[in-house]
Amino acid sequence: MADEQRPPGSPHQRPAGAGGQGEGSRAAAEGGPADGAGPADGAGPAAATGPAGEPGRLLADLARLRRQARTARHGYWFPLVLFGLLMCGAAPLYVAAPAPLGWSGGYRTGRGPLLLGGSPVGGNGFYIGWYWAAALVGGYLLTVIWYRWHSRRAGVATPARSYLTVGVVLTVLVLVIPPLTSGVPALAWVWLPLGDVWIRGTLAFLIIAAGLWVLARAERSRALAVIALVYTGAALLSSLYNVENIAFRLGWNPGRSAFAWQLTALPNVLLPAAVLLVAGCAAFLVQRTRRAAV
Repeated sequence: MADEQRPPGSPHQRPAGAGGQGEGSRAAAEGGPADGAGPADGAGPAAATGPAGEPGRLLADLARLRRQARTARHGYWFPLVLFGLLMCGAAPLYVAAPAPLGWSGGYRTGRGPLLLGGSPVGGNGFYIGWYWAAALVGGYLLTVIWYRWHSRRAGVATPARSYLTVGVVLTVLVLVIPPLTSGVPALAWVWLPLGDVWIRGTLAFLIIAAGLWVLARAERSRALAVIALVYTGAALLSSLYNVENIAFRLGWNPGRSAFAWQLTALPNVLLPAAVLLVAGCAAFLVQRTRRAAV
């Protein structure tokens, strides 16, 4: 009877929530959920694999590494600037080529590589032909050497062997086909119908264009493909048209002397050269900025 009349606050009677709190504390200590407690809304395994989870971070890192590799691999500014400078270096030869044969004794040595030197009116493309024979082979070799050095520095290689192969093979073909025509007359049908392309001594410009298209594919660069397209248009214009006519319409007047009219050969050379130099300098600045940002 005494036990039944104990007051409610007696020590023998535990509070209503004490047992639940103890079980919850033990469950929390053992690493499990408390009774009646479940995972929070949006939590659980599905949340860990969301865009902010580990797979999302891995995809973001992979995309970043791809951008870095693509940016580090691009080095096409070098051949653009190189061949632009080689064209500028050939400009004095184009000025001297239309001179009469007595103007320079060197032009009496022979015609040289006909397809590369062309057939200037009243003159001879001897020096132009041999200049481009050496400049094309040397330019392609220097470009491959540059890409090998660039790949060791950047850690990502650009397959430039096909670029070298196309450039050297085309150069050799235009050198050997005209001499072989004397023994194989049928070869004349390969190059004589295309006289408008090579008669101005600008066929080397188109060989450079072919190399740029191959390099654009090797670099997987849309920007270089656009540059190759614009340059090919400029090279075709210089090969098929007297660009000085455009300069005349813009107000250029070289003068009335014989040497002044020899300067009219410059627009055909400097137009494609300017395309390469501007594009090469712009590509260098863009690639340098992107590497600094990455």
